[in-house]
Amino acid sequence: MKTIIYHIKGITKTIELLLKGNFLLFFIPGAIITLFFLWLRSLTSSLDAAADLTSDTSWWNSVLEYLNSGIHKAFSIFNFLIDQLYIFIVLTVLSPFNTFLGEKMDTKLTGQEFGGGFIRFINDFFRMIFVVLLALILQFFALGIYWIISYFIDNPFIDEIAYFLISAFFFGFSFYDFALERYEINVMGSLGFAFRNPLTMILTGGIFLLIYNIPLIGIPISPVITLMISTVVYLYIRKRLPLHKVQNIDSNE
Repeated sequence: MKTIIYHIKGITKTIELLLKGNFLLFFIPGAIITLFFLWLRSLTSSLDAAADLTSDTSWWNSVLEYLNSGIHKAFSIFNFLIDQLYIFIVLTVLSPFNTFLGEKMDTKLTGQEFGGGFIRFINDFFRMIFVVLLALILQFFALGIYWIISYFIDNPFIDEIAYFLISAFFFGFSFYDFALERYEINVMGSLGFAFRNPLTMILTGGIFLLIYNIPLIGIPISPVITLMISTVVYLYIRKRLPLHKVQNIDSNE
């Protein structure tokens, strides 16, 4: 029940801060990248449409139809790769901005200052890549186990719920790692925190997935909003909020 209350507080505080104009600048990098990729997709779509080859000769048209099919498939694969690159950049390459956002928000809410610098910026970037890869490996492992189980269950509705919960858990883990790194918890410690607080991971990751799936704007805004919510939730879990209850220990749900 506590983690539900913490998430309500996190959502409320995030909305309050954004409505007051706080941290809006952190949406800019994702917005710029989104606009660039929208332009790139529009360009490739135009090139794809312009690539239709025709001829007045019937037998040659059959050859051109085959070539057109290959061209369209090539553009389809290219667009898929563009989409994956876009998602990777927004969720991973921009992670240092989320690190900075978490620190600024933590300082605003608790008054605690955090050391920084270029070296830490680089360390955070590589740690985030490692955490994302680790989360993906563990997620695929969990999905693999469930796929074996689902063979005997054979219920599409249960499958959808299970896939959502597994994905939400590991997305939640990746967002809490920003706070855990800030408080000098190593990666194994982050994993321990995640598995001690599964409902927290699922709720936060679920919020991310819901925002992420909003057409057009979901991908660039979901990391920022989720990071803000998870920062508040983590501070409540660590008893750093409210301010008159400051303890430097983790707590379970």
